[in-house]
Amino acid sequence: MCLICVSAGAQDAELPAGNEQVRQIMQTFQGRGVMADGSQPTPPDKALDMFRLRDGFQIELMASEPNIAQPLFLSWDSRGRMWVVHYRQYQFPAGLKVIRYDQHLRAVFDRVPDPPPHGTPGKDLITVHGDPDGDGHYETHQPVISGLNIASAVQVGHGGIWVLNPPYLLFYPDANRDDVPDSDPVVHLSGFGLQDTHSIANSMMWGPDGWLYGCNGSTTTGDVSSAVTKGVRFQGQCVWRYHPKTQVFEIYAEGGGNNFSLDIDAGGRVFAGTNGGNTRGWYFPQGSYSEKNWGKHGPLTNPYAFGFFPPMKFKGDGRRFPQAFCVYEGGLYPKPYDGMILAPNAMQNLVWASQRIADGSTYRTEDETNLLESDDHWFRPVYAGVGPDGSMYMADWYDSRLSHVSPIDDWHKSSGRIYRVIPKGSSPAYDGADLHTIPLADLLTRLQHPNKWVRKRAVLELGWREERSALDTLVQQVNATQSNPGDTHGTLESLWAINLLGGLNRERAEHWISHQDPDVRRWVVRLMGDRKEPIKGLDSMAAKETNVQVRSQLAASAKRLPADAALPIIAALLRHDGDIDDPHMPLMIWWAIEAHAERWDLVREMLEAPDVWQLPLIRQVVLARLIGRYAASATPDELQWCAELLQLAPDAESKTQLLVGLSRAFEGRSIPVLPDALQAALQESQERLGQSGLVLAIRQNNDAKANEIVRTLSDRNADLTLQLKLVETLGEVPMQATQSVLIGLATGRNTIEPALQRVAIASLASYDDASIANSLIAAFGSRISDEHDLRSTACRTLASRPGWAKALLRELTEWRLRVDQVPPDVIQQLRSYDDPETVASVEKAFGKSVTTASPEKLAEIQRLQTLVADHSLQGDPAAGKLQFTQRCATCHQLFGEGQKVGPPLDGYERGSTRFWIHNMVDPSLEIREGYQSYLVLTLDGRTVTGMIAAQDETTVTLRTAKGETQKIDREKIEVLRALPASLMPDGLLKDASEQQIRDLLAYLMLGA
Repeated sequence: MCLICVSAGAQDAELPAGNEQVRQIMQTFQGRGVMADGSQPTPPDKALDMFRLRDGFQIELMASEPNIAQPLFLSWDSRGRMWVVHYRQYQFPAGLKVIRYDQHLRAVFDRVPDPPPHGTPGKDLITVHGDPDGDGHYETHQPVISGLNIASAVQVGHGGIWVLNPPYLLFYPDANRDDVPDSDPVVHLSGFGLQDTHSIANSMMWGPDGWLYGCNGSTTTGDVSSAVTKGVRFQGQCVWRYHPKTQVFEIYAEGGGNNFSLDIDAGGRVFAGTNGGNTRGWYFPQGSYSEKNWGKHGPLTNPYAFGFFPPMKFKGDGRRFPQAFCVYEGGLYPKPYDGMILAPNAMQNLVWASQRIADGSTYRTEDETNLLESDDHWFRPVYAGVGPDGSMYMADWYDSRLSHVSPIDDWHKSSGRIYRVIPKGSSPAYDGADLHTIPLADLLTRLQHPNKWVRKRAVLELGWREERSALDTLVQQVNATQSNPGDTHGTLESLWAINLLGGLNRERAEHWISHQDPDVRRWVVRLMGDRKEPIKGLDSMAAKETNVQVRSQLAASAKRLPADAALPIIAALLRHDGDIDDPHMPLMIWWAIEAHAERWDLVREMLEAPDVWQLPLIRQVVLARLIGRYAASATPDELQWCAELLQLAPDAESKTQLLVGLSRAFEGRSIPVLPDALQAALQESQERLGQSGLVLAIRQNNDAKANEIVRTLSDRNADLTLQLKLVETLGEVPMQATQSVLIGLATGRNTIEPALQRVAIASLASYDDASIANSLIAAFGSRISDEHDLRSTACRTLASRPGWAKALLRELTEWRLRVDQVPPDVIQQLRSYDDPETVASVEKAFGKSVTTASPEKLAEIQRLQTLVADHSLQGDPAAGKLQFTQRCATCHQLFGEGQKVGPPLDGYERGSTRFWIHNMVDPSLEIREGYQSYLVLTLDGRTVTGMIAAQDETTVTLRTAKGETQKIDREKIEVLRALPASLMPDGLLKDASEQQIRDLLAYLMLGA
């Protein structure tokens, strides 16, 4: 076998470029990481000789080319046959053209592909491999589904074949199980992203609860819908699940590495590997949020998570990366291997063996001797899993190339191997039983099989076969171990089967939450939480529960239950003082509270309980986050709740924690109109901080204090409110010696506090150094994310100086930053520059500015007037209030809500649709007196735009579009001039649906 060399001209002709700019990128992009090296593949039999195994083990070749090519994923059906996904279409979907790339080679395609078999057929293939003679080796190799286009996983069960082929989850009915689909597939899910085909939805597997679980990688997004669930949006890595019967889709947990492996252990716990180093992977409690590369991979779906989990701690080899991952529970290896993590590393050509050790409610790992190593640098294991025979299987991509970071498809398309690792001298084989057809009595015995795969498959088959006659036996099994501390083998499996058969009623659940097996207790809580069905006794259970993983699940389920049932559970969990030191419990409890934060009546009732304010979890975890949650949302009701929280505080320490939360929410952002009590408390805190010796030293230009200021800002244990005040003051009175520490804070290298990072980004606008722009832009791909206003604040800072603005525009015109990530006020500021180079770049990025009374604006006005003229379609004022909050309230007040940047809207012609439409489409048509926009150019080259909020003989204060004020010394002003355009940006309604426009107008005209 040899590699086929393709000429540059032929290769260029095959590039899936949708335009000349993309073609140029494909032709000139320098690949990063391990690229194809021109070496030749080693024949499969000789490659076996290149492995070195841990004592007591041997490796066997189970399948290879020509029957296997680019294997990505393995699974097994109820007959013990192996199913293989051949990912041969990678790395470009068939029939699509790339019309844009970013710096990470994430692609925008010209269209969404049709689900197979429609559209352009791809080269991906699914095969099934059987062992008819029962000797433990696969003699038959049969193609089942071809023409797939970026297929990543396959599972058989529940009446057919389930294929994950992003953007779709496809179901091929196969009622007679002859491996010939009965019809074209049914699309069960759509909307998984394709931007990066090494990071798509993947690793789909059956959970013991009957859901299909899967991962999403780090550099694709999702907007996923089923027949029942619509528009579940996420950015980057997560674990998701889908129920084939109820057709519900949901995110199970968010974050992680580039999640491209998944395993569910014998206790039903969810794990995944990672593409990072210094860990073996991630443990995901239900409903949890984990760390990710925020700038590159995007924010969490919950802006009020206010924290995240790191990966599992480890001891051992810290090299990248344990991408493939499995928990060994096959019953074939010696007992010490039970529960061990086996993690192939495609970069280092080895398989790690790591002990999995409880670490509070989560886990840590310690490496042992590697399970195997290979001298063959083509050995690229991309999947690991335990098969029906108890062996660990690996899918070996087999290629000299490893890295995806090249737009040239020069992968070795014809190679691939599948191995299994077995105890030396053994010949394991599955017993050949077809779990779908064996007698019920035999199927029930499989619930106690030593191999987790067999046990779980038996559970699933009991459900799929609808064996309700087995319920009494299954219930007896759970009851028999209710208070018996002896053997509980098969009890958890019996519970899962009872659930699949519809037998987990409220009475049984309430009985079994006192079961002596913590896994049973944990899963009863989990299953009832999945149904959002509260049961009696959960609050008293939470108070007495001794197992921390059960408490973790109580918090996770409380997040899903109705608030009146959830808050008593949470109140009981808060009293486990020892959980303050658990790696997960503090945040699990916070996320449960946050899920019900809008029920202030119940939250307040919980906080009025005797001694609750003295609890460590309340003081150290909840208070600052809760008031920060309400302040960040900033509706009038929630701001009033902030004031009530401060009134409830029984002591100075509690009040201090609450003020820390307020500072986090408001620093670096415009402050809304606050209730009097809240305004007074915040002002008192700011005045106190303003008298700090270090703050005064900055204002007095006392450079002798610079080192102490730097030390304070570098100390992660320092008072956050003081740090915020220091950074804010440095933005007003720059101190050159602090520039480096501000850059460290702004780029997220030296802080995990978004508020501190945000204020540092804004303050850097006062420092005139070209390296600042480079540092901020470099962090767009890491810690300066879309979340917490970090990226928008960075855009404002970059737009404030001509040279920095050009750097920002280069990111936009060279596709490293998306146009939709630039706030409208920044676009307006960029348009204020008049040098030809900047003007040309602005127009290239955003298009030409549409002039007043232009044909485009007149056409838009006519469209909207026609839209609202149809009186058969009415707007909803309640929904319109949300549109007002999102689109208008940052600058305008109406009904006492919103900011006072622009003129209040109450006194206008509120009953006139013509008035509203003309002013929203063309805001510069008529600018009210007192609301003219101005540009200030400072002597050091900084540009600030806004309306004049105040001025005297020595200073000019501008109020920006964000509602923030900036005071500038007149002696530092080079230019102060009026701008012809309104500070209100064009395109206010460009992304609004027709119904959203009707809703907004209904709210604006309410009561007029």
